[in-house]
Amino acid sequence: MTAPRARRGLVLALATLSACGQIPGISVVSGADGGAPRDRLAPTDVAGDHVAVDRGAVGDGSARDAGSAPIDVPPTHLDAMVMTADTHPAADVPVVRADVPATRDAPPPPDVPAAVDPVDPSRAPFVDTTSAHYPPNVWITDAMAKVQPLTPPGTDHWALLSSARNEFEDFQVHVRAGTAAITNLAVGLSDLVDARSGAVLHAADHAVVFRAAYQTVTTPSDLNGSPGTYPDALIPAVDSLVHEPRWAFPATVPPGETRSYWVEVFVPPGTPSGWYLGTVAVTSGTTLVARLPVRLKVWNFDLPSTSSLPNFFAVSELGMCDVATGGYDNCGAFPGAGGSNDHGVEVTHLLTARMLLDYRLTNAETVYAGTDVTDWTSFDALYGPLLDGTAATRLHGARMSSLAYVGRVHDYTLAGRWFAHATARGWADRMLYYHCDEPPQGCTFAAAAMEEQGIHAISPSFHTLLTTDVASVIAHGMTNDVDIVTPEVFRMHPRDGVNTRPQYDSFLAQPNHRLWWYQSCSEHESCDNGTPGPLESTWATYMVDATPVRNRVFQWLAFVYGVGGELYYGLDYCWNNACGDGSMDPWTSVYAFGGHGDGTMLYPGLPSRIGGTTPIPLPSVRLQLVRAGMEDYEYLHALAAAGDGAFAAAQAATFITNAFTFNNDPRAMLAAREAVGSRLHARTLH
Repeated sequence: MTAPRARRGLVLALATLSACGQIPGISVVSGADGGAPRDRLAPTDVAGDHVAVDRGAVGDGSARDAGSAPIDVPPTHLDAMVMTADTHPAADVPVVRADVPATRDAPPPPDVPAAVDPVDPSRAPFVDTTSAHYPPNVWITDAMAKVQPLTPPGTDHWALLSSARNEFEDFQVHVRAGTAAITNLAVGLSDLVDARSGAVLHAADHAVVFRAAYQTVTTPSDLNGSPGTYPDALIPAVDSLVHEPRWAFPATVPPGETRSYWVEVFVPPGTPSGWYLGTVAVTSGTTLVARLPVRLKVWNFDLPSTSSLPNFFAVSELGMCDVATGGYDNCGAFPGAGGSNDHGVEVTHLLTARMLLDYRLTNAETVYAGTDVTDWTSFDALYGPLLDGTAATRLHGARMSSLAYVGRVHDYTLAGRWFAHATARGWADRMLYYHCDEPPQGCTFAAAAMEEQGIHAISPSFHTLLTTDVASVIAHGMTNDVDIVTPEVFRMHPRDGVNTRPQYDSFLAQPNHRLWWYQSCSEHESCDNGTPGPLESTWATYMVDATPVRNRVFQWLAFVYGVGGELYYGLDYCWNNACGDGSMDPWTSVYAFGGHGDGTMLYPGLPSRIGGTTPIPLPSVRLQLVRAGMEDYEYLHALAAAGDGAFAAAQAATFITNAFTFNNDPRAMLAAREAVGSRLHARTLH
């Protein structure tokens, strides 16, 4: 039965912090001048003995009038504001309790020394971790969970995060409906405030909230997975590429089901180390469903903007243009193309490349078609910012970590011009020549050797990449021809064999030689749809139905095995190839080569599906986890570079045995990350 329309009072608990603090989730104005409320908080927003509270943060991140005049809240007191609104409440939606203890900063210990550790646990702000104090149908997990629609509610209602500067940190909010749907739902993050220093991480600038969309798995990728409905595509409330509002909200949670919402927080360079506190609000229309605490620990070190693990995550040439405009002949209609089909393709390449840089990933084939002229003006204007670190990325200064030659094969004159220009621009160390895949299938070893000798005739520093193992390189006399040997992970360490990594040492001792690796359908050990891989298939994998640890651990393994780069063949395969039941719509299926998500970790964000006016590539849950793995690698790499590699290796060994044996309990991985992060932080204090 439909609930009668009623005028209801919504009780919101409002708590002030200490005199140097702020109130997460609401706007504050100076009590001295009583001016208009501002969108952001600043250290000067507390004046005298009182603060004036005007508007609360709502689920879509905007400020909404509370329907009453500002009220005075004395510091250190808990007060309540009753917000009366005409609502049509969703059935079974619990209202946040007014008697929940406020999250507030713990008092400083006496006689704190001037050089105290800013993230000493004694300085951590209080977070209420009593589950009974929160609505039971709204809970929080970290990024290491794939919560399906029929998953029962969890018991954690708070986010406790740790991050370096220049790092993204994610958590998830899950909402379960009762016998009736929850409609008009929105999720929003408040500013995060360090009450001690007054520093503020502004949510409007540094946070993105996503709604998860789902993939149905009938036949698992391997028998470690199971049939079910998994969250994967992520639709932002406002995208971070072209900054357009999208259709993440309002959302609906169907009766008896759970829906998941991702919150991505970016900690920019310059953020003071310390403890930051805020809230995440879940609303249904004007009804507050839950307000949950978020605490962020910011360590005193920065991650580099460009990945220390060079990589090449390929994207198809016409994928975005095809799905957005119907094909190459219409690419000129893509926003910003100016009617030119070729420029339309270029625009889509630049858009995707810029997005990937914020995931610490590079599509080395970003250059479209490849120039065969001596005037590089257009090339430099288009691609120079991505290679020089001046593109409009959230990771300031992020550069492509690899650049593939995409000109005509066998045209060594053209390849020479490419390399000469790359040398002049300072890009030569990132250039690579990759033309043959998995010989002898893609080409013969003899043909590969001839091609690579032609490239080395241009310059011995023009790096050639071949997807094979070092034993094959040696057996075919190609030690001087291949610079970047790139085996599949199972060839590096076979599941039923010995670790062959030591065999690469003599190869790597030679100038310009490098070791990358890759994963494929062999890591779920079935390359045919309809046949799941065996239970023994426990490799790292980027499949939808794999555990989050399996999605995130590959970069840890790169550190463990001393591998210096990663290759992945595709991020948008199912955009223009038949997948699953034969559709070419990744929103329907990403089932290819026996794996759910094999070759597809991006989704086409068309305005007809996600709103806005500009088509954009959208991330997946798996892409978020790959970025987390890349960031984990930076922790390990930085510690090793500081002479503390033994500690980093020891922490990896707490949950990793080898490339196919590791603890899938995410707590083990996160504990190792926490230990390495704390170690790096501690080194800055001495």
